Amino acid sequence: MKLWIHCLSAALLFLLACNSDPKKEVSENKGEESTGLEIIKRPYRNSDQIEYEISVVKGTAIKHGIQKRYYLHGSLYSAIPYIAGKKQGVAYTYYQAALDREPQVWKEQPYEEDELNGTCKRYHRDGTLQAEYEYKNGLRAVGLKEYTESGKEIEEPKLLLTKHRVATGYLIEARLSEDYDNVDYFIGELTEGKYLPQKMKGLQTRNDVGEIIVSQTSGSVTITAEYSTRYQNRGVVSNSINL
Repeated sequence: MKLWIHCLSAALLFLLACNSDPKKEVSENKGEESTGLEIIKRPYRNSDQIEYEISVVKGTAIKHGIQKRYYLHGSLYSAIPYIAGKKQGVAYTYYQAALDREPQVWKEQPYEEDELNGTCKRYHRDGTLQAEYEYKNGLRAVGLKEYTESGKEIEEPKLLLTKHRVATGYLIEARLSEDYDNVDYFIGELTEGKYLPQKMKGLQTRNDVGEIIVSQTSGSVTITAEYSTRYQNRGVVSNSINL
């Protein structure tokens, strides 16, 4: 009887040894120690549902890895790559999806050193291309390519400029050739003749028409307009007028 019990105990120990995987556990621990990273999960306010899942350097707030954000019901909203606290790589934003389905990409935004750099893309819910626009070192470029769900390219509006002589110089009026929402007008030269600088001087707007009085009476003036489309994209057009 004692021999039988001893054999049974040995068999049980052998089975437990076969089913365990101590090497895998050690490898995972070593991986965490070697990367020095940890995942921080932040829930929605007054909810147990996770809103953010952030990879950081252990013991710090420095983001390193993929930061994920979720809709309240749980589907993925965005995935943003970080390296040493700066956005680096292509960030994705997704349409809200059912939990049993893969989320559909809404936006692709390439980053370099925490600034938008390259061609950004947006998609319709069916996956077809909706828009393309360019950034360089965080500055938005003139131009927007936008498409309907059927793939037809939507023509950009033209920026129309007129001038009127006044006592102190010229009154410049700017308007778009078609009606668009949330139109802002700016005066000044573009960086590299293409990119919209930060903190440009804005024009006064009245009935969607931009107005500004300039004191110069010769040379040219560059006006740029930024507007919203029916797909909620921001388009940028620019034009110059000789005085």
